[in-house]
Amino acid sequence: MIFACISDEAGKTRIIEAIRICQKPHVYRRLMTIQLSAEGKKVSELTDIFKVTPQTIRAFIHAYNQGGVEQLLPEKKPGRRARLSLTQEQWIQIVHQPPCSFEKLNTENRNWTLELLSNYCQQYHSVKLCPSRLWYILRQHKINMGRSQLRITSPDPQYTQKRDRTEAIKKKPKLSN
Repeated sequence: MIFACISDEAGKTRIIEAIRICQKPHVYRRLMTIQLSAEGKKVSELTDIFKVTPQTIRAFIHAYNQGGVEQLLPEKKPGRRARLSLTQEQWIQIVHQPPCSFEKLNTENRNWTLELLSNYCQQYHSVKLCPSRLWYILRQHKINMGRSQLRITSPDPQYTQKRDRTEAIKKKPKLSN
């Protein structure tokens, strides 16, 4: 026979208080299982009362006997994935700058990797994203992070406008004579 072991009066009051303030039915059921088990109810009786398997009742009792009320409470779930709401233009602006230009990254690399972008997001936006998630986000913005290519940059504040103007000239159809 297995029973919940509540050794002192403080343990009993802790269980009663936890039952009183409990708002979630599944946690309430766990706490009631412990209280009834401590009062001498057998596992077979508890399975009839709570309509759960004997293994579940035993698992609740073992958890309580090993770690107290805290072990009966469910773990905090991580929740929704972190979101980073940058536009395509913002991503392009980041990728067109070399990683070594960002002080917090503390790197001498001139080319971006997904790991460096992950580190960038954590350092500058306080959002932890794994490299595979970053790859997916970049693909959504139609930014290809294939093989590394040397990105030519400049400290000139008007560099992006000059680069865009040059790209537009390159794309214009050539006039034939």
